[in-house]
Amino acid sequence: MNYSIQQWLLFFYIYCFFGWCFESAYVSLRKRRFVNRGFLHSPMLPIYGSGAVVMLLVTLRLREHVVWMFLAGMAGATLLELAVGLAMEAIFKVKYWDYSNQKFQYKGVICLSSSLCWGLFTVLLNRYIHRPVEEFVLGLSQVTVLVAVIVVSVVFVCDTVVSVKVALGIRDMLDARARLKKEFGEVAEQLSGRFESLRETWTESFGDKLTEFGKSPAVERLNVLADAVNERLNALSKTAGEREQEDIRVLSGLRERLKALKREDESQTEKMDYLKLRMFRRNPTATSRKFREEFSQVREEQLKWYERRRREKKK
Repeated sequence: MNYSIQQWLLFFYIYCFFGWCFESAYVSLRKRRFVNRGFLHSPMLPIYGSGAVVMLLVTLRLREHVVWMFLAGMAGATLLELAVGLAMEAIFKVKYWDYSNQKFQYKGVICLSSSLCWGLFTVLLNRYIHRPVEEFVLGLSQVTVLVAVIVVSVVFVCDTVVSVKVALGIRDMLDARARLKKEFGEVAEQLSGRFESLRETWTESFGDKLTEFGKSPAVERLNVLADAVNERLNALSKTAGEREQEDIRVLSGLRERLKALKREDESQTEKMDYLKLRMFRRNPTATSRKFREEFSQVREEQLKWYERRRREKKK
């Protein structure tokens, strides 16, 4: 069967929607809450639409050969999933689906069980699912198909632009947090060197802060250290000798740097807007190899945000 470009696009959108229904239902049952699954905000999952189109293209002449149809669909959809997964991770630094806990997986973006499901879906698609969909689409007039494709395409493109912008924002935010963590480590190392030269002077007044500094998470350490340094510099400057004065001047500069890092960290937290939170909410299995710790922190903040929102609604 030869389809027009408009009909292929309509098939793509229909299977995007079917994929969203399946994926959202599956994840919602596992999470025991409704999950509007996917990269986009609208009820469409492009990976399913693309996969269905690829399956149909590679199996159009194999509909009477189940085994070859299974293998061709499995191979075509798996290659598509691999290409899309690697491309998205390269661009956004986040894996929006992750098979790392599955056996026989590759880089967390494809796995044997998923590939077998693609093959099974190819058979079901050709034997049962596509026939009524095909009859429905071919039964529509050309004008109806064209109008439907134009309307859905406008929604799809706008949604894609917004979603890509949000994903890039998440990537930049994670990158900024990683940079802050690195700069904070450098400042902490310089502070440690100065602490050695002022150890006797600082031991009694600052020893407890150093202990707390070593045990606290990164963001808390910024607050603890910045407050402690600020508190002690004025007192020490009154009693310090010439050598210690030089150390204190350096510490003063580091104190200002700590304040700047603290302000920048707070600004990054403010950038976690509603759309970014929704992106995390829609992709509960998403991970990041490059920004593993930062990604975990942001996800934890997202969970706290939703918990606060849930409590506020109950009041």
